[in-house]
Amino acid sequence: MSRIVLLACLLGSACAAAAPDWENQQVLAISREPTRATFWPLADAQGVDSNDSPWVRSLNGDWRFNWSPDPEQRPAAFFQPGYDASDWKTLPVPSSWQMHGYGTPIYVSAGYPFRVDPPRVTSEPKETYTAYDARNPVGSYRRGFAVPEVWNGRRAFLHFAGVEGAFYVWVNGRRVGYSQGSRSPAEFEITNAVQAGENQLAVEVYRWSDGSYLEDQDMWRMAGIHRDVTLYSTPPQRICDFTVRTELDEAYRDATVTVDVELDAPAAEDLAGWTVAATLFDGDQQVAGAEHDAEPILNRANRSSVLNERTPQRGAGRFDWLTLKVPAAKLWTAETPHLYRLELSLRSLKGEVVETVGCGVGIREIEITGGQLLVNGHPVRLRGVNRHEHDPATGHAISRERMEQDLRLLKRANVNAVRTAHYPNDPYWYELCDRHGLYLMDEADLETHGLRGKLSGDPRWAAAFLDRVVRLAERDKNHASVVMWSLGNESGQGANFAACAGWLHAFDPTRPVHHEGAQGDPRDPPWVDVRSRFYPRLRADYLNPSALSDAAPERAENARWERLLDLAENEADPRPVLTSEYAHAMGNAMGNLDRYWQEIYSHPKLLGGFVWDWCDQGLNRTADKGQQYTAHGGDFGDQPNHGAFCLNGVVLADRTLTPKYWELKHVYQPVEAELVSVDDGGVTVRLRNRQDFVDLSGYQFKWTLLRDGVANKQGEADLPECAARGECELPIAIGGWDPSQPGERLLNLEFSLREATSWTPAGFVVASEQLTLVGDLADDLPLASEVANRLATQTDDALNDDFHRLISELSRSPDALFRIDWRSVGVDLSQSRNGGKPSFGPRPQVFRAPVDNDRGFGGWLAQEWRDAGLAELELQKTTVQSMNIGAAGARLATVRQYKATEGSVRVVDDWLLRRDGQLELTSRITPDASLPPLPRVGLVMRVSDAYDNLAYYGRGPHANYPDCKASAFLGRFRSTVAEQYFPWPRPQETGAHQDTRWVELTDDAGRGVRVTSLGEPFAFSALPYTAQQLAAATHTDDLAPRPDVILSIDAAQCGLGNSSCGPGVLQEHSVPPGKTYELRLQFEPVK
Repeated sequence: MSRIVLLACLLGSACAAAAPDWENQQVLAISREPTRATFWPLADAQGVDSNDSPWVRSLNGDWRFNWSPDPEQRPAAFFQPGYDASDWKTLPVPSSWQMHGYGTPIYVSAGYPFRVDPPRVTSEPKETYTAYDARNPVGSYRRGFAVPEVWNGRRAFLHFAGVEGAFYVWVNGRRVGYSQGSRSPAEFEITNAVQAGENQLAVEVYRWSDGSYLEDQDMWRMAGIHRDVTLYSTPPQRICDFTVRTELDEAYRDATVTVDVELDAPAAEDLAGWTVAATLFDGDQQVAGAEHDAEPILNRANRSSVLNERTPQRGAGRFDWLTLKVPAAKLWTAETPHLYRLELSLRSLKGEVVETVGCGVGIREIEITGGQLLVNGHPVRLRGVNRHEHDPATGHAISRERMEQDLRLLKRANVNAVRTAHYPNDPYWYELCDRHGLYLMDEADLETHGLRGKLSGDPRWAAAFLDRVVRLAERDKNHASVVMWSLGNESGQGANFAACAGWLHAFDPTRPVHHEGAQGDPRDPPWVDVRSRFYPRLRADYLNPSALSDAAPERAENARWERLLDLAENEADPRPVLTSEYAHAMGNAMGNLDRYWQEIYSHPKLLGGFVWDWCDQGLNRTADKGQQYTAHGGDFGDQPNHGAFCLNGVVLADRTLTPKYWELKHVYQPVEAELVSVDDGGVTVRLRNRQDFVDLSGYQFKWTLLRDGVANKQGEADLPECAARGECELPIAIGGWDPSQPGERLLNLEFSLREATSWTPAGFVVASEQLTLVGDLADDLPLASEVANRLATQTDDALNDDFHRLISELSRSPDALFRIDWRSVGVDLSQSRNGGKPSFGPRPQVFRAPVDNDRGFGGWLAQEWRDAGLAELELQKTTVQSMNIGAAGARLATVRQYKATEGSVRVVDDWLLRRDGQLELTSRITPDASLPPLPRVGLVMRVSDAYDNLAYYGRGPHANYPDCKASAFLGRFRSTVAEQYFPWPRPQETGAHQDTRWVELTDDAGRGVRVTSLGEPFAFSALPYTAQQLAAATHTDDLAPRPDVILSIDAAQCGLGNSSCGPGVLQEHSVPPGKTYELRLQFEPVK
């Protein structure tokens, strides 16, 4: 038996040896330097910016480039100095080569774009796969670079911040190394390969490698040198790495900053008599300093990035620390991101400064105590988002300008935390978060979604798992913004992850460890510090659509998602609960976000959560006819693909703000207000400070009193002292108002910044609230027109004529906006102006263009709506119940029966054409109980596109829905019909406004019609497309302009929910069939 095992081992070794490096999970790198913190040699001891350093050169720019569809067709000798690449085109670095026409971008949410055969990536896939004809594309890069004369006698290093794929590097024809791991840095010493003057650099990038099995994230699959390439020089004796740790005393006042410096020299004796000095600055003022002999802290032979031990091994040098004491330290938090500046200097025997490096230092301490995450002894909540690195024009190559834009938009949306989903981000992102204040959950580049947890317990992959976690921690260990490590995403929780967690706890005991996969079975192993969950439920009843025949039964039950409060109330586990993904923001989405945070704020163990995700991952594309549109999976002919599932951002791919953005900003806002009392002198409100560290003194406060949507009074007030996480009452004096008088009275509150910050100017509104003081509309509101501006005119004599003659005469007046035809189908309103363009309606409407949540996880709702034929109701019968003429005017009552594919809709209309020319309608709509849960119940009308100016009194200005309207305040708003259509990359329901009192459509001359509620407020939308058009389109460029405006008036509309990935619509926001919905409306002309 032993001989057989030995033979198997030998055969396995032979096979492994025959495999290329990029299909061998044991070969992670060749001649790659240990990963280090991000820093660069500075010009001198006063240097603070590596851009000014003579020792640092960027190699970004245009490189010569060749693309090959597979390794066999690559130019194998291209790295040789004499190779003629003059006919090659150029490619910018950084870039994703697919964004420049080379190969095909492939969008896969979960699964691999090649045949699954680990560790191999070139086994033959299905013929339909893009990889069938492009088995493993190779990009060959070449460029020249010069070595300055001042670098003579120094060492040279080549630093790649990120290369998507596996790659080899040659300098002057000499191979200097190999690396894989697309979002971790790779650094090579090239001292012995470079020469004075001109040099030739060659890089060969393989799109896929065995490492691709660990990079199965929900994103476009691309390739290329997508981050910075840097050439830098050091003296022979150098600071090769350092680790900064900060600790606070028991009072969280005085700090100790320790710095562990790692030195490198040709020989240990080269550092005899040398020193290392650490100096800490606050601005230009030195606050602390320390110095040690260099030689004792050198341990080049026994100290690697994998075994960074404080306790020395036998024969090793001792590891000493530089210790800096900072009394009354200015502490770093996301709310107060104060940074000190650390300078490290290596000094020779003569006292000369040989090298200077440094970094920013945020002094803070992270703990988990009592089921809470503490920063500097204070509990914090993470109001977060997941953030992919994505740009619609450049793919995975993210410019500094785009990162700065993201930072500003996130801070302005009151986001305080980002999960670097699902990989280490560009190093510049961490600088920004340190400087401006964002907490980071820093995640390793590790996801095996398509293989589930198969590799997480396979010891043959243990080194590959650990390599990625080590490189994450070693690179980002000095960033104050990193408050938690995350082992990866959707990869199970086997022994390899346990080993990674163990390494992290030993390497860095100052930060907790998170792992999404710990929500598997068994749940929440002891090696994670927080309990992580995806897409939890609220403690409320959900709409559970019936399962389709081909859907898994559990998909009909929201019970597959755990309840958030149930997790927190589990006293058997003291760890905090974190939602690593929630509120899946695909398309028109993010229902119930406010309800989630009501629950989160209600329990101390609920740490917060990260919305999935920050930006749509759409790509810019031009259609055949020249229109620009946003492309998703499959639009490039990529196979396999997961369609539009990449479009789930709070903002669009180009960072256009969506209605979801405003809802997020409102729910995450740092100040909340509720009404306490109302009297003749004013009101009293209760303020809640949701900040964790600062009081309200940094805010200005302004109030505005609205009467029926119009600003009536306004003023300012000083805010009381209100400590972080505290409450206080604020009296607001409102002179000269009488709450007993008629009219709806609303109080708008705004909290704005007194001073400018690094991310927004002074006066920026960070929080707002609307309080209802008096809820009834005034009975004596002025109408939009005087009595002379009639919908139809009449004479006293007309009342003596028969009913039909009266209607005919009333609607033929030259002042009439509509001609009214009382036909067998009921009332039809045909426009009498603008060339007689036809109008129709009102007609019943029980369909909406499905939002992505309606299609999600089995597509229950959207499919049931299609099966029931809700989009095309067919009129079966009209019955005139009554028609009469009375003192009030002419009245007609009808009953209409509409047939759907399954079930029917009954409509009872009561029309009144009043003596003063106004038209009233009471419409009672009853969908049959056999119909599925409905998207909406209401009326739809078609109006000429000349009436494209919009005014309304309802919730706005952005679109809102029953479960997504906290940020949309009541008021009077003006817009246009074109502006009401939000360009979701995949068209869907849009533009709704809840709680509307009236809506008005006018032409450029100011003529038009107003629809006013005589009963409960309604929801409306005014769009240039029908619901059927939106439902049929797959991209925005599919939509053709219409010659009319589609005005929808809804008695009820279904909420948005979260079921594109997560629990669906709450029962309270559903629209059940089998009940009667009523609209009481008044139509009047506007002139």
